[in-house]
Amino acid sequence: MDKDRMEAFSDGVIAIIITIMVLGISAPEGNSLADLLSLVPAICAYAVSFVGVGTYWNNHHHLLKLVCRVNGRMLWANLAFLFMLSFFPLATDWMQKTGFSALPTTCYMLLNILVSLTYMNLERIIRHQLSGSTPAAAATESEMAKRAAMEKRSLLKERLTLAFETVALVLTLLLPSSHYAVVLLALAFLLWIVPDLRIVRLLDFLSEEDG
Repeated sequence: MDKDRMEAFSDGVIAIIITIMVLGISAPEGNSLADLLSLVPAICAYAVSFVGVGTYWNNHHHLLKLVCRVNGRMLWANLAFLFMLSFFPLATDWMQKTGFSALPTTCYMLLNILVSLTYMNLERIIRHQLSGSTPAAAATESEMAKRAAMEKRSLLKERLTLAFETVALVLTLLLPSSHYAVVLLALAFLLWIVPDLRIVRLLDFLSEEDG
């Protein structure tokens, strides 16, 4: 399969996910400030989920730029990632409608961990495809050293993300009435606003090779 087709399908699914999420916010029935303020929990939940889904889309877009060809493993890994991501509207809506109650928030945190794991699995498959590519083999010793250092930093960011999500899950179980878990999850998303530096650096290297 052409990678453009997989990317177009992924973009469409992610666009639908964001659209469904915002439709979960209902307009207030009244016209007072109090009625408007009653939407704050829903808007906060949507904002966190929007940043999360948007960050995944941004990094997914950069990741697929490295793909030379789509094989079966990559296709199914991408579908697994989209499958988990597609539960964001349901989890977000349930969480905000129950006022961030313990069980809905716990399910939301678990979902984020599963999305992270499926995305990292997709990354692993794509990195494996690139491991024997000509540009990587042609890189200088200095370039390989820089790439190794960048690999360590990015792997640290992945582990830190999972750590944040795990701590957020624990906080949900221990302090169900607080919003610390949601704040911590938002911080985990912010780590990925700048796309994976491994990908950015490799794209720069491939551009230099083409030049």
